[in-house]
This record gives sequence, C-alpha cells and structure tokens, in this order.
Amino acid sequence: MSDSGSDDTSKDAESRSEKARNEFNQGQTKEMSQEETVTDREENANEHPESAKPEPAEDPIRKELEAAKKEIESLKDSWARERAEFQNYKRRSSQEFLNIKREAVKSMVAGFLNPIDNLDRVGSNASPTEEVKPFIDGVGMILKEFYSVLEKSNVYRFYPQGEPFDPTTMEALSSEEGDEYAEETVIEVYQAGFFLKENEEKFSLRPARVRIGKPKA
Repeated sequence: MSDSGSDDTSKDAESRSEKARNEFNQGQTKEMSQEETVTDREENANEHPESAKPEPAEDPIRKELEAAKKEIESLKDSWARERAEFQNYKRRSSQEFLNIKREAVKSMVAGFLNPIDNLDRVGSNASPTEEVKPFIDGVGMILKEFYSVLEKSNVYRFYPQGEPFDPTTMEALSSEEGDEYAEETVIEVYQAGFFLKENEEKFSLRPARVRIGKPKA
C-alpha cells in the first residue's frame, strides 16, 4: 500500500512539473511574439515616420472661419458688381432722360418759333406812328414774356450782331469782303437763333441766319 501511494505521488509531481514547464515555455513564446511585434512596429515607424504620427483632428472653428471668410469675399465681389451695374444703369437712365427732355424742348420750341418771328418783325418797326406805338410796345412785352418762359426751360435766343461767325450756331446766307474785316464777322442778322443750354453745353435748336463780312483773299 505504501509503495502504491508513493508511486502516485511521484507521478503527480512529475505531471505538475511537466505542466509547469509547458506553461513556462508558452509564456516565453508569447513574450517573444510580443517583443517581435513591438520590434516590427518600431521598424515600421522608423521607415515611415509620417505614417507613424497621428493625424491632428480638424479644428471645426477654424473651418467655420475659413468658410465665413470665403463667403464674405464672395459677397464683396457680388456687391461690387451690383454697384457697378447700378451706376451704369443710372448713367444710361440719366442720358436717356436728357435726350428725351432735349427732344421734347425742341418740339415745343419749334411750334413757337414762327409766331415769335412774326411778333419780332412787328416789334422791329423802326419808326412807328404815335397811333401804332402802343400796339408795338404791347407786342414787345409779349415777346419778353415768351423769352422768359423759354429761358425757364434753358432755351435762349441769341442775336449775334458784330460777333465772330460760328458755323455751328449760325448760317451764312450772304457775305461781302473788305479790308476792314480781320476775320469773318456777322454784319447783319436776318433771323435770330435759339439754343438749348445743359450745364456748360449748348445745343443749337435753330441757327441764326446772318450776313457776314470777310477779309479780302
């Protein structure tokens, strides 16, 4: 009986010893495997240092700021274009308005010119009789009223007696030459002219019809 118990004890001891050796060997193998893995990672990190660095997380506030800046620049560009287009529209509208106004004034004045010319002929009577003089004075007052109404629309009458001849506002119906003329000069006005004044520009509505004196050739 004692021999059998001794054998069992010896077998158990050997079994535990074998188990311990196996566990130790497995532990060694696991440690070696972990060390190899760490070594491989270190080698890969050395070969590819960029991939080894963790990518920084994007800053959402910075992204929003960049997006806001781009939107502001886009709005500035859009505003500048719209402003330029509006300025062009204002210039075109202003020019169109001036053209329409000019044509309307021309049309209005054209209807008055013949009656004004007829009244002017009556008022230019050099030697009226006493009976006719009050009538002629009345015609002169009416003419002044006409001219006042026209001037409110920037329409002016001009009578260029003695002035240098200007072909843009005058029409020469006749001429004469003489030593007394240093340049082409208006020596007689057959019919007064009218012009429209806008700022500093003048637009002829009807040229003055004149006789000019010219220096001898």
